[in-house]
Amino acid sequence: MKKLLAFGLVIALVTMLFTPAFAYGAIEITSDWVILVPESPTEYESFAAGKLAEGLSEYFGKEIETVSEAQEHYIAVGSAGKADVSDVAVNGCRILVIDGNVHIGGTGTRGLQTGAYRFLEEFCGRKVYSAEITVSRNGDTIAVPGMTDVVFEPYFEYTDTDWRSPRDTEYSMANGLNGGQYRRIPYEMGGTVDYIGGFCHTMGGLCETEKYEESNPEYLALHDGERTTDQPCLTNPDVLEIATRNVLGILERQHNPDAPLQIVSVTQNDNYSNCECENCKAFEDAHGGVPSATVLNFANQIADAVKEAGYENVAIDTFAYLYSQAAPENIVPRDNVIIRLCPIFCCYAHTIESRCNRDFMKDLEDWSKICERLYIWSYATNYSHTCAVFPDFGTTQRNIQIFYEHNVKGIYVEGNYYVGSCDTEFSDLRAYMISKCLQDPYCDIDGEIDGFLDAYYGPGGKYMRKIIDAFVSHAGSFDNHLLIYYGSWSCMRPLPTLEAKLIDSYWKAAKEAAETDEQLSNIERSELSWRWWKANAAKLEFSFFNPNRADECEKLYEDLLGADTVIFNEGGRDITEIDRDIVRYVPPDHWHETSEDTGLIESFMRINKLAEKYPPVFGIVAWIYNLMKS
Repeated sequence: MKKLLAFGLVIALVTMLFTPAFAYGAIEITSDWVILVPESPTEYESFAAGKLAEGLSEYFGKEIETVSEAQEHYIAVGSAGKADVSDVAVNGCRILVIDGNVHIGGTGTRGLQTGAYRFLEEFCGRKVYSAEITVSRNGDTIAVPGMTDVVFEPYFEYTDTDWRSPRDTEYSMANGLNGGQYRRIPYEMGGTVDYIGGFCHTMGGLCETEKYEESNPEYLALHDGERTTDQPCLTNPDVLEIATRNVLGILERQHNPDAPLQIVSVTQNDNYSNCECENCKAFEDAHGGVPSATVLNFANQIADAVKEAGYENVAIDTFAYLYSQAAPENIVPRDNVIIRLCPIFCCYAHTIESRCNRDFMKDLEDWSKICERLYIWSYATNYSHTCAVFPDFGTTQRNIQIFYEHNVKGIYVEGNYYVGSCDTEFSDLRAYMISKCLQDPYCDIDGEIDGFLDAYYGPGGKYMRKIIDAFVSHAGSFDNHLLIYYGSWSCMRPLPTLEAKLIDSYWKAAKEAAETDEQLSNIERSELSWRWWKANAAKLEFSFFNPNRADECEKLYEDLLGADTVIFNEGGRDITEIDRDIVRYVPPDHWHETSEDTGLIESFMRINKLAEKYPPVFGIVAWIYNLMKS
């Protein structure tokens, strides 16, 4: 399916003499143009027209009118125009010039609105970089090529990520996010694709495992010879009946017949305790010997019941995750079943197609062959040490391209969803990169990054680019790989002191170039991740050669609290009352430890107090150690 057609159509030579002159040059939109809508516009048309009027008014510095009659100098919206969208995919749009006027049409619940946003981005330079930062050009004219005929069709039916800015409605609309987990987009703006009844790890609740623990232990998974509430037994017909009843109950309460798609999650709990009973093992053995067989069969049967009940716009979602990641044989998902494949153990220093990720790549290929609705739940954060640098910027775009090229229909990139309590590093940049790649996997991501850096960090953006490039060039631990649960020091290969000093100089230059308090604050917040890495790697001001390194650790802690960062990892405890001796003498990766009495903490404190007393000796020892590790 073609996604973004080049500007202009080939016009037959025989018609050239009869084509108006403006078709070969550019039409110029000025402040006397109007937005044309039908006499009785739909809510979709009204919103799209309003967004265009708002954007153009900002561009020209003069209010642009919306009218229902115009002979010339107009941008026609929806049925007021002549944009034929009969062959445009669902939620796609078309922007074209006819007789010197612009016509915007769209399909589905979101196409027309997408057309308005894309027009403003393509022709007015309007970019929504974060929930707080939107930039747009200003001028007296907007040049639109006279042969413009652009079609944009979404690459994915479902797109989502988290962090802070993607929760904003305007940001989500401008950047193509439509998942309903982190945003509520009104009907007239196209709404969202919603998971109802839960987003993930719903199996225990749907199958009521805890309720039947005593009365019906056979409903529970038999794992390592014992029944456990961790998972249900998926070949027990009573369990299927219970789960089906609960799914239908969710639909009775929450189903929206007007929604283009609603999804019910029937997904395994977050553990490895899959059922190993005789029936489950026999079914798995008959379908490739993998646990995904029973998971898929269970989801298929619930999906059949949902379809029989008349829910045509509903899909059942289940995981290919942990023990269920490998695809089964001799069984395929129903057309109303979504398989959500999760690359949780992949290396993010290298793309999905790299040798180190070959096992996952095989699973992706296998599922793509049998699944019409394959989704991805990907990752973009260090969940063990979220404050640290996580240098996966070099693989983000290519991974999303690979997913698209393997018939993936929906993607959720899980990032730092707890950003409200732990906001360091490059959260807004990550969110923007991911959003633009989900909107168009083949976009000019380097150009998008540069535009973001200039808008977000100001004149210091060029130095931030050097920093990011340096991080990417050192992505991965001593083994050259990057996992989402690595220690923060292991996220980048050892940096020679001279190179660390060079990166430090970039941070200094970026801060000195800042023109506003907001730009400086953004730079300093991102720098917290670099300081965190240095503290764990004992580099520069955190070096054992520095007798004041403990003071630097305490300053880092205070600055983190000043940035409202009170947890350091997924599920982490609040560290606002952490003992100051731990802050001063324990590497930040271990600040979250629950007790200062553990042997590890005691060892850290003893060694670092000695290092504070004898910095040259410990500095030489640390230098030799790092040299050996390198």
